[in-house]
Amino acid sequence: MIQVLSHPARWGKPLRYLAYAFAGLMTLLVVIRTEFWIAGVALIGLIFVYERWLERDKRKVSEPEGSERLRQIAFAAQVVSIVALTVPTFIWPVAIVSIAILALGHVTAHRVRNAPPRWLRGVTFVLLHLVFVWMFIGLFSGQPYPQAQAAMLAMAVVSFELFKRLNLYSGMGIGLINLYVAATLSRDLTFALFLIAYVALVLAFLWRADSEDGLKDNPVVLKARTPSRSLPQRVTGGFRRWQRFGLVASLSVVLVFFFTPRFSGYPLVPPFSIQAPISARPSAQVIPPALQLVNVENGGTPYVDGGDYYYGFVNNLDLSYRGRLSDAIMMYVQSPVWSYWRGYAFDHYDGRTWSMSNAELKTFNTGRTRRFILKPQATNELSFVQSFYIVRDMPNILWAGGDPAMVLFPAEEIAQDVTGGLRIGAYLPAGMVYSVISTMQLFPPETLRAAEGDYPAPISEQYLQLPDTVTERTQQLARDLTADLPTTYDRVIAIRDHLLVSYPYDFYPPPQAPNTDAVDQFLFVDQRGVCEHYASAMIVLLRTLGIPARFAVGYGSGDYNTLTGYYEVRADDAHAWVEVYFPSLGWVPFDPTPGWNGDPQTGRMNRWIFSDLMRNVELPQIDLGNVMQGGLAAFSLILQPLLMVAGLTGLGAAGWFFYRWWRKRTATGYSKGLIQTDPARRRIFALYRQTQRRLGSYRPATQTVQEHAQVKPALDDLARWVDLAAYNPKPLPPGEPTIKPEA
Repeated sequence: MIQVLSHPARWGKPLRYLAYAFAGLMTLLVVIRTEFWIAGVALIGLIFVYERWLERDKRKVSEPEGSERLRQIAFAAQVVSIVALTVPTFIWPVAIVSIAILALGHVTAHRVRNAPPRWLRGVTFVLLHLVFVWMFIGLFSGQPYPQAQAAMLAMAVVSFELFKRLNLYSGMGIGLINLYVAATLSRDLTFALFLIAYVALVLAFLWRADSEDGLKDNPVVLKARTPSRSLPQRVTGGFRRWQRFGLVASLSVVLVFFFTPRFSGYPLVPPFSIQAPISARPSAQVIPPALQLVNVENGGTPYVDGGDYYYGFVNNLDLSYRGRLSDAIMMYVQSPVWSYWRGYAFDHYDGRTWSMSNAELKTFNTGRTRRFILKPQATNELSFVQSFYIVRDMPNILWAGGDPAMVLFPAEEIAQDVTGGLRIGAYLPAGMVYSVISTMQLFPPETLRAAEGDYPAPISEQYLQLPDTVTERTQQLARDLTADLPTTYDRVIAIRDHLLVSYPYDFYPPPQAPNTDAVDQFLFVDQRGVCEHYASAMIVLLRTLGIPARFAVGYGSGDYNTLTGYYEVRADDAHAWVEVYFPSLGWVPFDPTPGWNGDPQTGRMNRWIFSDLMRNVELPQIDLGNVMQGGLAAFSLILQPLLMVAGLTGLGAAGWFFYRWWRKRTATGYSKGLIQTDPARRRIFALYRQTQRRLGSYRPATQTVQEHAQVKPALDDLARWVDLAAYNPKPLPPGEPTIKPEA
């Protein structure tokens, strides 16, 4: 312990690992907030590369590695990477086989490390190629996650050749492949646990390697430095500046990330999927992922209870359905803007069902870029990107928020129907990832009130249709609600608000009566229902007034997770709402269903990383004039990042004090309460090193401090103080060492 504390080379590496840990902690905070797990994996890779660059003693890494503890740590890190990949993929049989092969490989490699047989390398070579054959078989036979299986098995097979420390480095590096694949599949904080465990094992491996090398290279206490400045000494001597640079750079990167607005218009690193691209041509028909199970009760009224598939995602939506869906997560959505996730819309109503009267599709083709431009030159400062991570199989619909302008999807062709819905050629499989760049839907009331004029003929012909089943009392209700209202917008709001406050929501309204109009029964008989009834009633009431409207289906925004930054969209978030046409503006969404938003236009842009941290906190309003109000508004903009920086600074200070306390509590031997806690003793060692350097006389390893002082009389008194500081458990006597001038 005295040798470790007194020799500057031994202090360099522990401080380096503390710098690694600090940078890792800061990066992990950013990773948890943005869910960009790949950044954390890249950090670990950089640590590996940097550590290997600093490890200049090739003898240590090229000789057979006999340390069982290092091998155990490497094995544990690789197991963590396998489990991290298995949790999101559920390929536990392959994981168990991989761990078993990995354990056998480590044991075998340790036993034959000094003289590896040739047949073992031949077997490893064959098995490694069989792994890749297995992956290609899986790609064409529909096995789950064949790339993930190959990553696990390849790392396990290579373990039979981990003979040297350099091989152990490589084996842990291969574990990063598993972490990388797991990072692309993880959508919650579970992956953070594996990332922390892997970082801890990496640091433990490096620390243990340093400790064992120190025992091998330093057989005597207070080992002297040689006069020549060898390469390791030059690296250690110049590394102090890099330590400070690393700490400052790590903190600066985090601060810049906090105070820099997000680039929301286009993904810097577009998400990608390991699913095979969809090659089928887009279909105008809605393709469900599986047959829907329907319980027919109460005289033929279909009920759907506890299922995951919304009965509105079909070619013809039947308003006679009753029941509710489960709360199973269907997808995760990462977006800086709140929005409904729209699918498509219906335009034709027959008194009981909604359907699409026009099945035409506009196709979009692309090359290998998988980038579909729907509206050239549409992206601007109001554009934002959403990334969709599909959890369960879903219909052949690409969900999107706002007004889609560009789609990044693994297919050769997609299509858009006449209502703006995006279609693909097969159902959307679980594990698929895609992005949509949209423009925000922001229509202030003043703008909508001013949007008056004639409707285009195609809009009037298609979106004012009404069946003969619409009753006179329904038409009269529309006229009564909007009497004397001057603008189209005011009439739309009047009808919406009437539905919001007059009819309670009920998952189980009475069954649809035969030969009746669904809207009439909802408005005047049942007077309660589900979102489909509210949307249908609003559309019919608007159309009776000559206002074009249509029936939109999709998902609500879902629950926003402030830790992960994802909207968690569940099966029971499936929803229906209304889109109203305004001249010169286009289609504007409205929601008449109680308990939802009421205004499904896109929300504000969260361009700062912690923009939504205090979304539910209201600052006190002080009536001190416009100047004071402006000052408070400006202060509120910077308050959130300042609070986060203060919190991180406090966290770092608390960690440092805890570390100092832990070092004091765990100190043993002569160092307990002496060297590690006594600055005077540390100053003696520092003065001894400085004096040797100034005199140009370094103590050889074969000499004691007193023998060195006999050669250099100028060190006589200083040598006595060094012995007292190193070996005497009593407090140091008062005074300071003296250094005699040289003759």
